Formats: sequence, structure tokens, C-alpha cells
Amino acid sequence: MSSPNLFSVYGRMTALPGRREEVIALIKESARAGGEDSGLLTYSINTALDDPDSIWVTELWTDKEAHDTTTRSEPVRIVTERFLELLAEQPAGFYGNAVHVQGPTSDESL
Repeated sequence: MSSPNLFSVYGRMTALPGRREEVIALIKESARAGGEDSGLLTYSINTALDDPDSIWVTELWTDKEAHDTTTRSEPVRIVTERFLELLAEQPAGFYGNAVHVQGPTSDESL
């Protein structure tokens, strides 16, 4: 992947006690709701070893416009509202541009 415009999102969420798996299922549903041509290149959902309610999400998008268009779309908004109700607090998000992306079949730097 080589594009100077790749947009990255890092988010942290805290589910209500015992609801983490439900939130994870809805995050996956939200990613699918955006469609195959949404501009979402990859995403990772992670859990914390020391906190049974924490969820970390990392996303890589073709650009910020693709992210904004997709996450504001009606199908994604509907699913997002469902998982926001299962959170103990507002999610924290951090946004930026990817400066290096490496996968198992590519060692390209941006």
C-alpha cells in the first residue's frame, strides 16, 4: 500500500461490564454495513489483557473522505448507535495519516 493520503483511526472503548462481546459483534457489523467499496482497507479489533471491558480498534482507510462518508452513512450510523448504548463511557478516538504500512506480502513504506 503506498499512498500519502492513507487515513488512520485508533479508538478505545469501554463496554458496560459483561457486554464486551456484544460490542465487538456490533463493531464487526458496522464495518460490514459500510460495504465492500467503502474505502476501509483493514481494521483490527483488540481486547486488553488486563481489562475485560476494554476494546481497541485500529482502522486504515484510503483517505479521510472515505472514512467520513462511510461512517456518516445511514447503515453504519444505525449500527453505531446500537453499540454506543453498550458503552460505559464515550469512546476515545485518535486520527492521523499512516506513515508506514507493512503487511506479510509487502514491505513498502509510505
